[in-house]
Amino acid sequence: MRRVLVTCLLLTLSACVTTMPQTRGEFKDLAANHPTWYIAEKYLAKRSFDDVVRTMDNKWQACYNASKTTTRKSGGMTTSQYSDEYHPKTKKVNNSLVEMTIQMTTKGMVMLDKTPPGGYYHVALDIKRAPDGKAALTWYSANAWKEEWTKNKQWADGKNVPCDE
Repeated sequence: MRRVLVTCLLLTLSACVTTMPQTRGEFKDLAANHPTWYIAEKYLAKRSFDDVVRTMDNKWQACYNASKTTTRKSGGMTTSQYSDEYHPKTKKVNNSLVEMTIQMTTKGMVMLDKTPPGGYYHVALDIKRAPDGKAALTWYSANAWKEEWTKNKQWADGKNVPCDE
């Protein structure tokens, strides 16, 4: 009987831990295959590929290279404090494809699942050179990033929208 209880407890605890995508490709697949919770959308920018890549890299470094600290208090005492750090990355795959990624690491908290190298994936953006020289964007994220996707499309079109709007 004791073995059965221990097995049930272990199965229950393992159900609480979700498997997070460990690669950019796994994250993109997750977003593409779960439209209820994720966004996987395409957009054709009104500007050239090179202009869009330059703008997006500058905006991502200015707007998403950030840290957020959360402090929890109870009875006037700090009970926990942790920091989420966002890491925007730009990778030129070739002259027609640039991959942009936002990952997040957490400091000051034990994470129960396996953290991917570089942190948890929050956004993947592929920028491809379209046949007419313009930029074709494909965005992958959780629905919580929907407003950011709207802002990124505006940046891609050359609109000077602030980070925090």
